[in-house]
Amino acid sequence: MRGNIRVVLKFLAAAALALTVGLAPAAGNGSGDNPAPSEPRSVESVLAELRADVRTTQRLNTEQVYELMAYGAQEGHMIFEVLNEMTMHLKANRARAEIRGSDLRAAESTFRLGDEQIDVLLPIAKIERVELGSTFGSNQSPFEVYLSEEHTDFLDVAYFDMEEHFGFATVEDNLFADGFGVRARRAFLRFRMSHMELEGDRRVRAHVHRFPRSRGMRFGAIERL
Repeated sequence: MRGNIRVVLKFLAAAALALTVGLAPAAGNGSGDNPAPSEPRSVESVLAELRADVRTTQRLNTEQVYELMAYGAQEGHMIFEVLNEMTMHLKANRARAEIRGSDLRAAESTFRLGDEQIDVLLPIAKIERVELGSTFGSNQSPFEVYLSEEHTDFLDVAYFDMEEHFGFATVEDNLFADGFGVRARRAFLRFRMSHMELEGDRRVRAHVHRFPRSRGMRFGAIERL
């Protein structure tokens, strides 16, 4: 009888130990099966993967585009602030990069790339590619957008008309200047967009040719969904 009791007690102790081990969290992961997200890399870190001083346009892959949007979301930047920072880094390193519109649209499954105002000036759904950085010929500009079709939308007090190829022939810190392929239209008046100033805190001041007044607008930041 006593022998049977000992066997039962040993069985119960083994069962309790197995249950305890099964319920214990895995070593090195205190938050379940999903590891904590890593810190987003900087623009400089991502673009350092490109070759410098190569007179060709290098395509950023889907993962690199994702990381750049993750950086923008982490910093609370709008997409034009990220694009300006990218352009300046590429120019400093004599490199030119291309972002495919399909990769931007793929990133939208994880990030909100801006609000409806951003979409007026950068229509993600129609983008075929964006080229930015150094120029290696007179037919290139430091910031160029190629669309699948022309685009028209209303922003603030005017309609903006984008040709299938538009951009800015000069890009400096927080400035896109010498615009082409974009016109602001109000009533019967049409003016070429000359430049955009990035004023910080996601504010943009758009200037049109021969029109002295301009209004600053605040755009939505890149956000992780």
